[in-house]
Parts: sequence; structure tokens; C-alpha cells
Amino acid sequence: MRKAFRERVSSRISFVHRTRPVRFRRKLQHSVRLHLGALLITAPDIAAIESRNWLLHRHYTRHEYNACKLLIEQELSKSDGHEYANYLKGLILRKEGKIQDSLDCFQTAYNVNSTNVDNVKQIAKSLLIMGSHQRAIDAYIEAEKISVLPDWEIYNGLGEAHVKLNQLQEAKKYLKRSAELTKNELPNLALAKLYLLDDMIPEARTAYTAALNGNSESIDAATELGLLYLRIGDTQRAFQQFGAALAHSSNCVNAILPMAYIMQNHREYDVALSKYKVAAQTIPESSVLWNNIGMCLYGKQKYVAAISSLKRAHYLCPLSCIPSCNLGIVFLTTGQPASAAVYLCAAVSAEPKNPTPYLLLGLALKRLDDLEGAERSLTKAHALAPQDPLILINYAVVLDARGKQANATEILIALNDIMAVVDVDTQVSQMAKKLSKKLHHEETKANQEPSTDNSEERQLSADEV
Repeated sequence: MRKAFRERVSSRISFVHRTRPVRFRRKLQHSVRLHLGALLITAPDIAAIESRNWLLHRHYTRHEYNACKLLIEQELSKSDGHEYANYLKGLILRKEGKIQDSLDCFQTAYNVNSTNVDNVKQIAKSLLIMGSHQRAIDAYIEAEKISVLPDWEIYNGLGEAHVKLNQLQEAKKYLKRSAELTKNELPNLALAKLYLLDDMIPEARTAYTAALNGNSESIDAATELGLLYLRIGDTQRAFQQFGAALAHSSNCVNAILPMAYIMQNHREYDVALSKYKVAAQTIPESSVLWNNIGMCLYGKQKYVAAISSLKRAHYLCPLSCIPSCNLGIVFLTTGQPASAAVYLCAAVSAEPKNPTPYLLLGLALKRLDDLEGAERSLTKAHALAPQDPLILINYAVVLDARGKQANATEILIALNDIMAVVDVDTQVSQMAKKLSKKLHHEETKANQEPSTDNSEERQLSADEV
């Protein structure tokens, strides 16, 4: 408006310059200056509180948090009721781990403007992080009431809060509603985890597929779907999903480890080791990583290096059963049953309901000529897994060595029934046939031995009846 006024005045002066005398023109110019000065004094510009919000937003989106905090403090020093400055300060403080301070900032922003649904959502999110799950639910419900349109973030937050409270049916309801309102993968990922808890594999696969359809570049969705395929034994599709995740992020450890594991199972040890080498740059202190490296080296028959890697895995996670079991296997292979027994006892303590450590411990004790201890260990393994062919054959061998041929025969009969239905390893079937022949031969030999009973007839003397 001021610019237009000046243009009109300038055009008027130029007209006067052409038509009026010099003295008159000077008086007119002086009058115009006085009027413009009065205009500037009587109508000053008053900056709005939100005039620098654009600058705050630019610093925040560029992750220039230090500069953003300095500017926020300047804005708050001018006015305590600065909604956007308090809002951004809360976001930054939450990123720094100061959850309570961030909650206070969001509460201040809410006091300035209680109709802004974003303020209520951030309050609810801070409460959820702090573990106040019921208060978070109440805050999300309030946000739902003041929201003009259905908001997927509100329903997703409600689902997460109900999961924390172990109210899984309510959580599923809200997460399904959230997934219907957005293409973001977060609701579907959370929903799939709930399905997996109930062992609903098809529904979980559908949820992961929906997450990928909404965001084809989602690394988490591709990785989780690959792990699901690996769980049900579809290694080809699992490998494809892990490859898709690595195509978008070549350093994604959650995809590298299972992909290398698939290669390891196909005895491509060198390729798997190259993948593990990449993962080691990101997670050098991972027990799972060093355990897999150790078993790759074991497959390549580099036993010393395998023992070193497995010991490192055991050191990083001493309460884990798998590194201890694998160390027992390697020590048994290298003829060190005493060392194997030490680690296998640790594995039994870590997972007392897992039959594998008992089986391996029984083998180690048998090599140490402790047949009684081997029998006790294999009895426990048989009780935990009564239909495992590997446990049955070793149990029968130990019972035969202990002189309990009748019990060994019963175990072999159960093993033969299983082999008639299920394909077992060739070594197990061969050993079962060999032991069965041995037991049958001993039974036949025992039946053919002459009786040593003293019930034979003898000649009576004349004075005997």
C-alpha cells in the first residue's frame, strides 16, 4: 500500500514539475515529505509472534538442531506463549532422550492452543515412551475427539499402547483401522507381529505383503517377510526378500545375517564368510555373528579358527545355549570330550528344556567312559524328545553298552516305527540295522546256551525216596 501511495505522489510531482513554477514546486515537495514522515510515525509495522516460524522449520528439517535451539530460545524470550517454538523444542528434546522435558514443552504448546491435534498427539507419544500406557491411551482418545479427519497415527498409537498393556484384541482392532487409513508400513508391521504371536502365519504374511505394497522400499517389511519365509522353510522366497532389502540398503545387517545363513546351509562357506565380514563392520560385538562365523570355519574343517570364533561368541553371550552346543560339537569332532562336556554342561544350564545339549553331553560322557552319566543324560533327552531318531539311536547304543539289551530293543522298535513313516539320515538307519542284528544275535546265542540249572535227574541211592 505504501509503495502505491509513493507512486501516486511521484506521478503528481512529475506533473507539477511540468506545469508549475519553481517556488511552488519546492513548497509541494516539502509538504509531501512532512506527510510521508507522519505516515511512517503513526503506522509502524508490528511483527507477529509467528513471523520466524519459517526459519525455525527450515533449521529443524535440515537437522540443524543447535541453530534451531538458539533461535527457539530467542523466540521464547520474546513470548512464552509461542506455540510452534515450544512444539519444536519438545521434538528436539525427545530426540536427545529428555522425554520429561519434551513432555513439558508439548504441554506448554497445548496450553497455548488446545485445539491443535498435533500437540495432543505428541503428548500421547511422550507418555507412551515413558511407560504411562493408560495415560497415553487417554491422550490419544482426546486427540481422536478433536481431530477433524480420521488420523492413522492416532490409531497406530492406540494399538501400540494396547500391546504394551497386553490387550491384544483391542490392539489388532486399532492397528487394522490405522492400516486402512495409510500406506505407511508401521501399522502392518505391528499387526504382523501380533499375528505371529498367535501363530497365524498366513495373516502375518498378508500384513507384511500389504506393507510392501504400500512402500516397496521398506527395508523392515522386506526383512521381516524374508524371516517369515525362512521360518516356514521357503528359503528361495526368503532369499529374494533379503536381496530386495539389500538392494535398497547394502549394509542392512538384519538382511545380511539370514542371507549368509542360507548360503552357509548350502555349504557356500566362502560367500557366507564374505557377507559376515561386511556385517562385522557394523556389529562387531554380536554373538550370533561370531557363532555363524565359527560354524562356517567348522564346515571348512578349520577347527582351531572355529573354536576361537565360537569362544568369542560364548564370551559375548555366556548365557546363550547355541555357542556352547557348537563348541561341544567342535570339541567332540577334534577328540576333546572333556572340553566338550564343560561347554555342554553350560548349554544344559542355559536351556534345561532343550534336548540337544543332553544328547551331546551323553555322547561326550560316553567317550569319557562314564556310561552311567551318559545314560542319565540320554534318558533326559529322550523324555524331552521321545521321537527324535538321533536321540533314539544313541540312547539304544548306550543302553546296549550298559548291558540293558531288553530296553535297547524297545528303543529300536520305536525307532523302526518312526523310520517307516519319516525319512531319516542314512547313518542312523545303518546304525539301527547294525545294532538290531547285534541284539538279535546275542539273544539267539543266549537261547542256544545249555542250561546250567541243577534240576537234572540223578540216581537215587538205596536209602533215598
